[in-house]
Amino acid sequence: MSKPVTRNTVVALLGTPDRTVGSLNSPIELEEHGVHFNEKWIYEHLVDDPAGVPTRAVYWHRYDLTGTMTRGGAGEEWRHDTKLAEAVAAADSRLGAVADRHQATKPAADYRPVSEVANPTDLGGYIMGQKP
Repeated sequence: MSKPVTRNTVVALLGTPDRTVGSLNSPIELEEHGVHFNEKWIYEHLVDDPAGVPTRAVYWHRYDLTGTMTRGGAGEEWRHDTKLAEAVAAADSRLGAVADRHQATKPAADYRPVSEVANPTDLGGYIMGQKP
């Protein structure tokens, strides 16, 4: 079974999109180039795209990839693409592993107040300018 194309892997490979259309939670479903979606990510200035093109549209239906289209320039036609899914399948070679060298924070039972309370008015509960 091949690796699923997730939103995180697309961002790891391509970065954040230049523009988005729709929303993950949008109930409105759209269709473009025969692809149904409710969110579209548009990349306009890619320098390291798996297909070697500068422009890509990635279509999502909630968290699921429904398709991707590429084009070489503003005047060219959009073409369906499978290179992104292939790049995700080979992501181990393209993405660096995250080294987790952080130690867990030790819990402390010491309470250190930020400020000292001089009297009950320091606790609030009154209208500004009408301090008792």
